Amino acid sequence: MARKTSPKIKLVKRIKKGDVIEVQVSQKFESKTGLGLFPDSEEFLRKEPAVYLNEMKAYYNGKVIGSMSMSSAVSANPRISFPLQVDEPGTLKVVFTSNTGETFESTKDIKF
Repeated sequence: MARKTSPKIKLVKRIKKGDVIEVQVSQKFESKTGLGLFPDSEEFLRKEPAVYLNEMKAYYNGKVIGSMSMSSAVSANPRISFPLQVDEPGTLKVVFTSNTGETFESTKDIKF
């Protein structure tokens, strides 16, 4: 099972009102497709349940600003970036959810 860790949010150091900044988010998570080869066989089938991040949502000042659906094809420890226009100071919150119901969240204050 995955370790309970919070996403890491990376922003530029200096932000001015109206800037469009790049937000970089990374989450340590050991994804598993659950697929594998069975011994003495060449069949590639599900050996165990899949475990992966299936959603990321980003909020700014409590409002959803973006969401992303994922599948078991997303790599372990994903790093995602997206643009954000900041017109006011506030709090950026990122929440990842796994297909097993685990949630991982982190916040970062944005000030001018």
